[in-house]
Order: sequence, then C-alpha cells, then structure tokens
Amino acid sequence: MLHLGLPAWAFPGWKDRYFSDSPSRLASYAQVFDTVEGNTTFYRTPDADTVARWRDAVRGTDFRFCLKLPREVTHEYRPDLGALSRFVETVSPAAPHLGPLLVQFPADVGPRDLGRIDAVLARIERRLETAVEVRHPTFFEQPERLLPLLERHGASRVSLDARPLHLGDIAHPEVQAALHKKPDLPLLEDTVGDRAFVRLVLHPDHDSNAAWVEEWVARTAAWLEAGIETWMMIHCPNNLHCPEMARDFHERLSQRVALPVLPGWPTPQQMALV
Repeated sequence: MLHLGLPAWAFPGWKDRYFSDSPSRLASYAQVFDTVEGNTTFYRTPDADTVARWRDAVRGTDFRFCLKLPREVTHEYRPDLGALSRFVETVSPAAPHLGPLLVQFPADVGPRDLGRIDAVLARIERRLETAVEVRHPTFFEQPERLLPLLERHGASRVSLDARPLHLGDIAHPEVQAALHKKPDLPLLEDTVGDRAFVRLVLHPDHDSNAAWVEEWVARTAAWLEAGIETWMMIHCPNNLHCPEMARDFHERLSQRVALPVLPGWPTPQQMALV
C-alpha cells in the first residue's frame, strides 16, 4: 500500500554513490524504490521506443511510473487534447508499470476553469489513474469546489508540502532558487477516495526536517492502517539528498507499521585487497 519514490531515477551525483549503470540506471533505481515521478514527460512526450525501454528495464517488478502530463495540456489556456490523447496512447503500453498520471495545473487555473480540468480528465477516460495538483488559493479555501469533479473521474488530489523550505532557513543557497518553484500551499490532510499522493519537499539541512518527517510518518501510518494506498515522493532543492531522505522516511515509518525492508544501494562493490 506504500509506494516510495524520488523526482527522477537518474541524477549525476547518484551514479556509483547510490545507483549504477548496470544493467541501467533505471533498473538499478528500481531495485530500491518502487515508483518515480516522470518529470521529463512534462517537456516532451517520449517516443514508443523510449517507453518500451522503460518498461523492459523494470519488467518482473512492481515498479510504477508516475508520469507528468505534457505542459501543452495543463499549462496552456486551451488544453491540447490531441496531444493528451497521443501521450496516453504512447505511454499505455508501459502498463501495468504505470502509477497515477500527475496532472499538475498552475496557480492561474482556478474555479472558473473547472471545465478545463474536467475536459482533461475526461479525455483520459479512466484508462489510467490520475492525481491532480492545483495551486489556486480558492481550491484550498473551498476544497468542495474541486472535490465532486475529482470523485466523478476517480482522481486523487496531490498534497504538495513545501513547508520545510518556507519555514526553514530560506537563506540557504540551495533553497533560494527553489522557493518560487515550490509554493507554500495550505496542507489538506483529507484524501479523495482510497488513494493519497504526496510530494514532500524537504530542506537541504537534514536536521531541520525532523519535525516535518515525523508529521508525515504519523499521517502516512494512519492512512496505511486505514487501507489508503499512499504514494510518497521525496523532493529536495538539491536532488543529491533525496535518496537518503527517502530511506530515512522509510526507516521511521517502519517503526510504526510493518513494511518490506528497503534494499541497500546497488552500487558497485569495491573488490577486497589481497
């Protein structure tokens, strides 16, 4: 019921520190984590060969890709529904290795744009699961404005929690560049349906994250005990820190609920000297 992942499966600082190129960076990552955010699809729809390589790299596992919808679908005033259909058609062969598609709308998409959100979700036609992230303040002040639409389409709502950044040391150089990308949104604790999707943005200073991590550990434990499938994506302004932060979250959560052991890092092992 818990799916734990990072914003990517490849980052330069991770190579040979956490993951290796054998047999591939994706296959190495999938030995530890069972999901990932696919942010590259926001900028470009992959071709069929690329999707096939992704699928083959995780074949035989329970790994799930949570791919972000293309920006011409979510960030244009008139959504390109043709591009959405092509995107869904292209990634569908990766099933059953697809988690919820990440449908991320910008802050200028508000209640007057419910028809726009509805059109996007309707085009997916429940062929794939979806998790919707909104940033307009009205959807937090009046969550009931969005809830019926999500329920009708069987979509969950993303919880983006960037409080560790905004309430931590904002003078930290790695934080300065990230504040405008990760807004300080109100936190909605209620889930839609039986699925939760969380994007937790932690501070580069590990020590300042303790209270936030414990809060999410408690909330996640309660969700899991209630039978709510939980997708937890661990973010940080510097991706270098994400693998250790995710492992720390897993270890803390394991003290509250029974979880499978998270495997060790599949990095190349140094040969013993003789």
